[in-house]
Amino acid sequence: MNTEDHHQPTASPLFIGLDLSTQQLKVVVLELHHPEQDGPSTLESHSTFAVHFDHDLPHFQTRGGVAVLHDTDPKSKGVATTPVLMWVEAIEKVFDKMKQEGFPFERVKAISGAAQQHGSVYWSKEAINALQSMHGPATQNQRLTEILKEAFTVGLSPMWQDTSTSAQCQEIEEFLGVSETEKNSSGADARLLGQQRLAEMTGSRAHERYTASQILKIRQATPEVYQATERISLVSSFVASLLMGKFASIDVADGSGMNLLNVDTKTWDPKLTAFIARGGSGVVSSGQATNEDISNTLTKKLGPVDASGKALQGYLCSWFQERYGFTSDVGVVSFTGDNPAAVLALKAEQGDAIVSLGTSDTLLLYTDNHGQTTDTTHVSEQAAEAKLSLGYLCHPVDPNGFLMLYCAKNGSLARERVRDLYADGKWETFNKYLTEAMDLQTRSWFQQDEESKLGFFFFDREIWPPVQGVYRFENGVPVDEFHSKQKEAAEESDRLKKQANVLCICESQFLAMRSRSSQSTSSSTSNTDTPSPSGISRILATGGAASNPVLLRLLSNVFGVPVVRTGGDGDQTGAGSAAWGAARKACQFGSGTFIRDEQTYGNAIQPDLEQTRRYISLLPQFTALEQKLLS
Repeated sequence: MNTEDHHQPTASPLFIGLDLSTQQLKVVVLELHHPEQDGPSTLESHSTFAVHFDHDLPHFQTRGGVAVLHDTDPKSKGVATTPVLMWVEAIEKVFDKMKQEGFPFERVKAISGAAQQHGSVYWSKEAINALQSMHGPATQNQRLTEILKEAFTVGLSPMWQDTSTSAQCQEIEEFLGVSETEKNSSGADARLLGQQRLAEMTGSRAHERYTASQILKIRQATPEVYQATERISLVSSFVASLLMGKFASIDVADGSGMNLLNVDTKTWDPKLTAFIARGGSGVVSSGQATNEDISNTLTKKLGPVDASGKALQGYLCSWFQERYGFTSDVGVVSFTGDNPAAVLALKAEQGDAIVSLGTSDTLLLYTDNHGQTTDTTHVSEQAAEAKLSLGYLCHPVDPNGFLMLYCAKNGSLARERVRDLYADGKWETFNKYLTEAMDLQTRSWFQQDEESKLGFFFFDREIWPPVQGVYRFENGVPVDEFHSKQKEAAEESDRLKKQANVLCICESQFLAMRSRSSQSTSSSTSNTDTPSPSGISRILATGGAASNPVLLRLLSNVFGVPVVRTGGDGDQTGAGSAAWGAARKACQFGSGTFIRDEQTYGNAIQPDLEQTRRYISLLPQFTALEQKLLS
């Protein structure tokens, strides 16, 4: 330390938030400033760092953070995994970057983090010794990947883009749908009932990306791997485990995205865990379970749940202390999922919806119930299916709160595909086409004779509806490509076709969000000036594509509410991101300090309500076409 530092005021403490997302590991560091007089402390951005998987760790051979080896294997249809050792190396690499830039590790007081939801990590029995070794000098000169090379029974971790567990989802739902009094029910009836029961218990119907079906697949396909697994972590608790040198508990918010956690009791559901531990219905019945099955339960492998979501689970292990200069008292606060962490970052108020425009597109609503207890006996099958397409997570720190979650796999990557196909691979051209198509004067050809153009661009198999492909409709009739009824020159006709595709992918993504944000798909435009979905008064937009003002203008028009961008130029650096929320959580619950870090959003984008009413009129046709894709 420079001798001048001894004469300086005590440096402000720092708090680290990590976010291990699909494509990168990001670090946001916040600095805590204490007031000179009585009053709340404030948090301000200190620095940010990142490791991009494809670019910075190319030897793991990923594309968009996903292992590419499945692309050429016909047996791997729908499989999406990430090398777990890539994540391990990324953690070391990002701290190495910080060290190279002279980061003051000694000022850090607590760390928390977030990660892509639903993904799972499988620790071997050797993992305990490997993690414990990080508390002593023996491994100080070893790289993390060397220390942990034998610590995992599954080298390629299933992640949220995986769609290979349809059979396991069906098995779980039918298991819950069939009881002693319902043995005569048809398989379809049993599954629908099971979907409703699973949603009531865990917040969501069975989804292929959710952890329960992924564990069941491993248990069935490679039972020896399952038996050899000592602990199963989510990606979030896996990162926390590495930092502490011991197994971390799964937090309640991330745990509720697994189809295993009872969202009312906030504990692992014994019926579901027992079913998966014995390999589902196709292996042995509960009465035939072996002693090994009984002693090696899934509940044990999952470990305890942090029902509060804000526990100080431990302290940074000595491997990080000695290598980077952290002090011995750096606390590790429970890590959570990226969506719950974004909620903490934005501090959304009642009436706010959070729309994240990233690799996937998500819509989050803060509510006081998990919305699945409503009797669906007398509603239409379409309405029941739409309701079950939503998920509910426990709030990351509010014991009485829930987060309604809608996730679309085809988010920014799908928009990029359309950009490459129709806009010369340039966002400037994409935005130009989108702006022109949104303008009433230049898009009169869209509306001639009340013509409607709707398109679904599912380059990857979508979560809901569970289909893949590009589908275009004009006035409800399928077409191979959009066209104009006008007799334009060939060059102009081609330009209009490009505009139509650019507009339709964005419209369909936002219409899907709107149709799921409210029980009603229409609104009275004669009695209100803001025909917005029930309960939404403002949208907080985050994610990489939130930097696109043209896209946000369309989002505002579809919902009929103001949209404000978070985490952009002029805002606090990183504000609104999952890493920011994690750092804020580290400060609040790692130090117990009351903080005031008010978000400074830019000017809101106001909706064109005439366009909103047009979208309201399109919603019935949109939802009907969605259903048509399933037939």
